[in-house]
Amino acid sequence: MAERLVRRMLAFVELGERGDPDVSYAIRLAGQLGAELILFSVIDTPAMIALIGTHRAPRGGLPRADAAAGTADGTLTATLVADAKRILQAIVDQAADQGVQARGHATVSEEVPEQILKEAIVQQVDLIVIRPSRKRQGFLHLLMGSTVEEVLEAAPCPVLVAQGG
Repeated sequence: MAERLVRRMLAFVELGERGDPDVSYAIRLAGQLGAELILFSVIDTPAMIALIGTHRAPRGGLPRADAAAGTADGTLTATLVADAKRILQAIVDQAADQGVQARGHATVSEEVPEQILKEAIVQQVDLIVIRPSRKRQGFLHLLMGSTVEEVLEAAPCPVLVAQGG
C-alpha cells in the first residue's frame, strides 16, 4: 500500500471576511486524502473588527469604554480569541460530521503570513490551503501586499490556493 502524500494539512480560516468562513473545500479535500485537517486563524485588526461586530451593545446605549476598548488585563482580546475558538470548533464539528479528523487553533498577530508559515512548520503539515482575501483591495493591497503571495514565496510545503467564493 502506498504511503499517503498528505497526512496533515493546514487550512487558513479568514475571520476578517463578512459572514461565516467557508472551508468546506478544505474539509472535502482532507476527506478525499484521508488527511488530518488543522484549521488556523490569525486574529489581526480586520478580524478583530469583524468579531467585535458580532457583539451587541448593552441595552440603553453603547458599551462601556473599558469594555469596548479592552482593559489592561486584555479582556477584549480574550473575548475575541474565545469567539474565534467557537467559530473554529463549529468547523471542527462540521468536519467530524463528514468523517474528517480536525482541530482548530487561533493566535493574535498583525503578521498573518508569518504566523501561517510558522504554524505550518510547527504542525509539520504537508499542504497549506489558503484563499485569496477579499478584505484587502486597491491601495491597501498595494501597501500591505497579499497574504497568499507571501505564503507562496516562503512556504515549507506545497500550497493550494482555493478559489474565493
